[in-house]
Amino acid sequence: MALALFAAIGLVPAYAEELEEVVVVAKPIRASQISAIEAKRNANNVADIISADAIGRFPDQNLADALGRLAGLAIERDQGQARYVSFRGSPKRYTTTAFNGIDIPGVENGRIPRFDAYPAVITGQVVANKAITSDMPGESISGYINIKAFRPSDVRGWSATAEYGIGEQDLGGGSIDRRNARVSYSNDRFGFLVYASDNLREQITDNREMEYAGTQGNLVPVLLDFRNYFVDRGDKAYGGSVEYYLDNGGRVYVDVLSTEFTDAEERNQWVFNFPADIPAQRGTIPNASVTRALEDGDYINETDVVTLGADFSIGDWDVDASYSQIDTWFDSYLPVPYLLGFNQVSNVFYDLSDAQEPILTFDERLQDVEYALPLFAELFGTLDTDAKQFNIHVNRSNRWGELKFGFKHDDRDATGGGAPLSVVISGFGIPVEPFYVGPWDTEFNNTIGGYHANNRAIRDALEANGLTRAPFPPEEVLALEETIMAAYIMQTIDRDWGNIVLGVRIEDTDYETAGSRLVGTTFEPLHVSRTYTNVLPSAHVNWDFRDDQKLRFSFSSGISRPTYIEARASASINPVGRAVVGGNPDLEEETSWGVDVAYEWYFAEASILAVTVFHRSIDNVIGEANERVLGSIYSDIAPPGEMWTLQAFGNGKDGRLQGLEISFTGRLDNYMEGFWSGFGVEANLTLIDSEYTTVQGAKLDLPGQSDSAYNVSLFYENYGVSARVSYRYRDAWVDETEAVAFDDPTAIWWDEQKRLDFSVRYDLEELTGYKVQVFVDANNLSDETDVRFTGRAWNPNQVEAYGRRYVAGVRLSI
Repeated sequence: MALALFAAIGLVPAYAEELEEVVVVAKPIRASQISAIEAKRNANNVADIISADAIGRFPDQNLADALGRLAGLAIERDQGQARYVSFRGSPKRYTTTAFNGIDIPGVENGRIPRFDAYPAVITGQVVANKAITSDMPGESISGYINIKAFRPSDVRGWSATAEYGIGEQDLGGGSIDRRNARVSYSNDRFGFLVYASDNLREQITDNREMEYAGTQGNLVPVLLDFRNYFVDRGDKAYGGSVEYYLDNGGRVYVDVLSTEFTDAEERNQWVFNFPADIPAQRGTIPNASVTRALEDGDYINETDVVTLGADFSIGDWDVDASYSQIDTWFDSYLPVPYLLGFNQVSNVFYDLSDAQEPILTFDERLQDVEYALPLFAELFGTLDTDAKQFNIHVNRSNRWGELKFGFKHDDRDATGGGAPLSVVISGFGIPVEPFYVGPWDTEFNNTIGGYHANNRAIRDALEANGLTRAPFPPEEVLALEETIMAAYIMQTIDRDWGNIVLGVRIEDTDYETAGSRLVGTTFEPLHVSRTYTNVLPSAHVNWDFRDDQKLRFSFSSGISRPTYIEARASASINPVGRAVVGGNPDLEEETSWGVDVAYEWYFAEASILAVTVFHRSIDNVIGEANERVLGSIYSDIAPPGEMWTLQAFGNGKDGRLQGLEISFTGRLDNYMEGFWSGFGVEANLTLIDSEYTTVQGAKLDLPGQSDSAYNVSLFYENYGVSARVSYRYRDAWVDETEAVAFDDPTAIWWDEQKRLDFSVRYDLEELTGYKVQVFVDANNLSDETDVRFTGRAWNPNQVEAYGRRYVAGVRLSI
């Protein structure tokens, strides 16, 4: 039956959403809550846990969506889909990600993890560590997320699940296809597991971007940018595990994980530029210039991890050793025909009464507009990282509790270019009007008469005429070698009232980055290296002062290394202007120490009230800056001692991050029976404040920090029905890539974001005799738009809409 099911949905056997086979009860939400809350209660640090079942019962598109439901974690989206996680309102680079304890380099820049490549269904349990112990990576200022996979030995004998779902994105009617499966077997001697996941999403993204001058209620258009995207996104994951069980209770194993995220997008765009000295809010002008862009681009990121490991005992010592080969690859290729013109449209009327949806009309049809200067631009960037990682952890019981120590050796080679995108301009000679498709699908107004062209066919025509991808300019080639060695020792002291965990971790970093130096009119290799060592102590007190209540006190320290883009030696060199634009290989790592105080009340089964206050002090905060450097580093024409301007990144100071987290889970079935007993609620609230001083001396919020965020989920499970309505809110935050002074009117912000989601599952086991469920998931029921603004919310610079998303399907477990 299992093989027929897997063949029917087109997947090799693999594991799917409900990877963690927790307590078997009639109420799966309750079982999931028991598993997660007990794991939190037994942890030796401040942490939150998501079980596999909880991941599967929210309408989450990927792992970032699932993580965003935890207290203190917020998500950042790209075209409506969750991509990054902001841990406690801090920059994304302050979080480290691991699979089964194996650190994964950030696919885009060596540091920042992307979560849209990881479907929520491939995980068994996710542990979000907020206070770091010494056996965790030191590069975890805000948190350490460990994604634990399902193991063959978790279920004895044969086990399998499979799921198939289909749906629609209502804006444009794009199709959604969701397939995943898992099969495992284990006995006393060996076990194996294989899994696969394949998700496809087609959508239209409605986008308006604008630049205004003037004041509130008296805006003046500088440019109006009308865009519409066809987006075809997919994520795939497959892998498995083979385990051989030793006589002493240990195991030898091989784990394989491979993920791929693809984003194929077609962009149709018109940009209207306005002359100076025109009326505010509404007016008519004789002419405006128009630029048209047609993109058919691809974004790809891949992660492949192969781990050979063993858990075994030698006398009283338990040993966990592993060797991992980790390869990540990120690539962007955006070929864009640009058609430029000058004053091509006439009798231009504009109305900015709704600044987020401006009205623009003119006499001409867009199809009839002629462009004076056709150009072709290639925007592209690549980062290929090869890592070899060895880990060993050794522990034993002693008179005080448990002694644990370990070592890690992590070698990384990164190559690529673009940092993040190179741009090459050339001529363009293919007429585009024969590729007309039809009017835009849009929920905004379309007063300009925007329409779709077949951008993919245009790209095919370009490639048929000899288009090949341009090489990176020599000064933008990136190469970096990095070796991280770490050792730690940790003692857990068990007491009648709880325990104390003391430890210290030492991390040594050695990296060399290669760029180019201008010698005469040619570029020659430039190599810059740096070595540094960090000592990172930690201490945690876990006090069970009552049977159902716990207090935690934690001190932890950490670092955040510069990203490969920030620390690269490659740069664009302007010897005439005595200026360099690129990375800064002399950047210092960010360092931090922090404290957490947590109160946890386990007042009933599957229930908790938790309150945590935290503080982080951060030095050497990295941000964009202009530095003065010796010109002779980059060019031989610079006289000895002459200082040039390096537009790159610098180290600020005096960073701090502090806040309050409150989370609650409660269920009525602990207090009553019958219909109403099926209701319950999960809710959390986070309040955060932060600040740091830039290289220039300005006071800023940490990029990505929202003052407040909350999640509320009302659920019901009874009589075979399991349903949730969930609402998420995140306050406005400064865009991480364009952070400036808090009160600067040119600061770029993302406005507050809201989402209302719904999911329902119905168990058919009593009707069919098989463990079958049908489900319906719905995202963004309130049809929210995401808005970015300049300085103040009344001055938007980008508005995006995506529509609602619906998926229905069936799930079978055996």
